[in-house]
Amino acid sequence: MASQSGVLGKCQNHPDSTLDRFCSTCSKSACKKCYLFMSCFKAGHDTIPMRDAINKFNKHAAEVVKAVDDTKRELEALYDSIIEDKADFETHVQYIKTVIEQHKEALVKQVEEESNKLLFDLEIIHKQKNEALENQVKELESHQMQVQSLKISVTETFNKPETENVLNKYKSNVNIVKQNIMEMYSKYSVYTKNLKPTFTVNTCLDDVLKKGIGKITSIDNRYVIDKEDESIIVTKGQSFLVKIATIMDNYPCKLAATLVNPTRGKLETGEVEYLENGNCKAKGRCDEEGYWMMDITAGVSRIKGSPVKIKVEPTGLALTIDDIHTVSLRERSQHLSDVELDTDGCILVSSCGKEVLKFNQSGVFVSSIEVASNAMVDRMYRMEDGHLLYVDELRKSIVMCTETFKEITQFGKGMLKHPKGLTVNNETRTLYVADRKYQCVLKFNIDDGRLLAKVGLDGDIGRLVLPQDVTLTKEGHLIVTDFGNHKIQEFDASGKFIKTLVGYSKEDGKVWGPNSIVIDNDENMIVSSYHKLQLFDKNGVFIKRIDISGDCLKPSGISIISNRPRKVAVTCFNENNVKLFNY
Repeated sequence: MASQSGVLGKCQNHPDSTLDRFCSTCSKSACKKCYLFMSCFKAGHDTIPMRDAINKFNKHAAEVVKAVDDTKRELEALYDSIIEDKADFETHVQYIKTVIEQHKEALVKQVEEESNKLLFDLEIIHKQKNEALENQVKELESHQMQVQSLKISVTETFNKPETENVLNKYKSNVNIVKQNIMEMYSKYSVYTKNLKPTFTVNTCLDDVLKKGIGKITSIDNRYVIDKEDESIIVTKGQSFLVKIATIMDNYPCKLAATLVNPTRGKLETGEVEYLENGNCKAKGRCDEEGYWMMDITAGVSRIKGSPVKIKVEPTGLALTIDDIHTVSLRERSQHLSDVELDTDGCILVSSCGKEVLKFNQSGVFVSSIEVASNAMVDRMYRMEDGHLLYVDELRKSIVMCTETFKEITQFGKGMLKHPKGLTVNNETRTLYVADRKYQCVLKFNIDDGRLLAKVGLDGDIGRLVLPQDVTLTKEGHLIVTDFGNHKIQEFDASGKFIKTLVGYSKEDGKVWGPNSIVIDNDENMIVSSYHKLQLFDKNGVFIKRIDISGDCLKPSGISIISNRPRKVAVTCFNENNVKLFNY
């Protein structure tokens, strides 16, 4: 809107005069001629020149116009925003409708696939049941033919008393058929009567979306997991076996084993080994700590006892039993020499003294066992029959004793010079003793104490210097730790040197001052040397170091105290404690 700044209008009373004054109090204007007659003048109101009043008013009017224009622009912007928001909302609504439709179609497809899978699983169970029943019918038909044939044969013996022997034979055959029928019934009835599918319906929508519309489960009673294997504890990376028995002589359905880590959703496939007697074993290995399960199935059915619950423990130092000698009132100056597993699962600790200390596997002191007054216990060995053998440091002999260290008999007195490690071949009834001063391994008959042979004295290759310990392989070979030569050496059952399994070095994978050695259930060798504890396979191939440098080991005696989980106890003579390692 255009305006002329300061343009004066004509006075209505005096047309030839322009408006000259303006009263801002009364909002009145006047020319010079009528100004003096205005009441405003007489009242002393504030009057200003008309040109100034017009300019002031026009400035205010322009501000109002600007405010109107600004408001108009804001209204137009708001209108445009509303229109745009409406269009965006409509677009979003259409997008959500499309997503819902697509998701509905995906869910319908998923439900259809789940339904088809469930029906397929149900059909497999149905087929298994029918096959089992058909096998029963065929076997029954075979027995019926036998019975019918026997009936005809027996009928033909009527009025023929001279066929008494034949009749008795028929009677024996009838009993055999009857026994076969009973065995068949007991074998099949357990399976067929229990192979009934159950259907668990998921009614909660969340469950449907996460787990499917339902689940068909059944138990295949032809197979059953050994009770002691239904829940197991292993160490990280340890291979294990789950024993499975079967009521069948053959394998009508192959088994599948799956390892599941519920927290990580991890799946791994196990291996099933089938044995000649119809039983089998499921093999597995868990490479992560925590809780796992092994699900073993025959077709779509779980076998009895599945899933196996598995706790996987970390490897490394599990427990330290400190201040061993604070529980003993006697030989506190002695250094720990050996550790052995007792028949009740406790740990026996010796220290070349007149008492043996007993701890449970939690490290709690149990008791102190006194030995004979003329004996001092160094190395120990538990026999299969429960008897204990120990090296008598004082009398330089091997003592066989009861669980309470009551002496039964002695071996090698007067023949041994400095006996250390020992072992027994239970099949051949042979006792082997490593003797440091004799520089060989001595063989004794454990029944009569006769010295049979000396191993490691002949030739330069394989000759022993300071044999410290000895153990046996499954083949009956001798494995000897030679402290003086810094070697692990192997001899056959006759004492002939075979090879050096592990050579000298302070690096991992070699030995420096090897002390004790044991062989575990997997035929791996655990060796304590001057500064570490290592694991080798039966061929001397390095697997891993069981301890770490921070454990500060000066190990002497070692003993396997658990095979599942794999756990070994070590006596440390520098710290006078016992350390337990998972490996």
